[in-house]
Amino acid sequence: MNPDFVNDAPLRIAAVGLEHDEIYRVLDRVRSHDAAELIAIAERSGRLRMAAGGRYRVPVFPRLARLLAETPVDAVVVATANGDKAAVIVEALRAGTHVIAHAPFAITAAQLDAVAEAQAASGTALLALQPLRFAPAYARLREVVAKGLLGAISQVMIVNSQKVAATPRTQAFYDTRTHGGILTSLAIHDLDVLRWLGGELTLSGASTQCHGVTEHADFEDAGIVRCTLASGGEGVLACNWLVPDSGEPFQELTIIGTEGAAWISGGKLQAMAGGHVPLVPDESASLVYVAPHSDSGRLAPAVAADQPDCDAVAAMFAAALATLGDANMRAAATAEAFQTARVAVQAQEMARAGKELP
Repeated sequence: MNPDFVNDAPLRIAAVGLEHDEIYRVLDRVRSHDAAELIAIAERSGRLRMAAGGRYRVPVFPRLARLLAETPVDAVVVATANGDKAAVIVEALRAGTHVIAHAPFAITAAQLDAVAEAQAASGTALLALQPLRFAPAYARLREVVAKGLLGAISQVMIVNSQKVAATPRTQAFYDTRTHGGILTSLAIHDLDVLRWLGGELTLSGASTQCHGVTEHADFEDAGIVRCTLASGGEGVLACNWLVPDSGEPFQELTIIGTEGAAWISGGKLQAMAGGHVPLVPDESASLVYVAPHSDSGRLAPAVAADQPDCDAVAAMFAAALATLGDANMRAAATAEAFQTARVAVQAQEMARAGKELP
């Protein structure tokens, strides 16, 4: 394998594990990308292997070891059950293969340490798939924060409500040993957004609940994390698997700053702030209007954002390919992935330690 991909040949991509439905969206983008080629799949389930072979028309293996022994690979996309990812990632890293993993790539501190040791020894990259960074509203919000339009950030509040029956779930989904807790499996995406917007986090509290999905007594269906941002502001996130079957999942985010506020609701960014500093020309087809503090009844285009539909998965995968092609970007992205993973594991262990107190 050429670690810097200096030739013009497409990157040879293999997939390991088809247990998370997000993997199919990623692999569909792989097939349509000029700079990548899906060449093989490893999956332990015979049923999923048969379906994958028919869908992608590539060799399908029961184990990663056999795939790597028979197929030259540049990078492996991992989407096994959460509890199995660390072992698969370690195997791929030790084989000298870059890894692109659906978050989380570890659900315990011991797993995370094993992955970190393998990555350091191999020198190859470990990237985490975090699609929220590529959603237009979140990307625009980061610009607003970076430009200081909201002033110093005082509070960030996130609610992430998902439907447990959104897709068919295997028993592994409800088993803490194979799925991990709600903070490593679901809140990790929100913790990544908090880090992306506000820098490094210091955890101040975490808790989880197991009372909504009653047929699985050990399944954590709700959780809360509190933390301090690098700037000194406070972040609070609440996540759950409690959206009714008849409802729709949603993610909401609100930032309160000393000079204004911004929020994402329904995938759209809105803000209110003082001043009139447009991010795009006023003639933009779709504006997000901002109400200055000095005149809350008058709308002014201080933060204007054209928010077209965007394929966040495609953008995420394209960014991963670009990252793999640059040694400096690989190192930075790998460090980012570990930092977010460690915060999520720490939050999960903090919540469990609280439950174990007398």
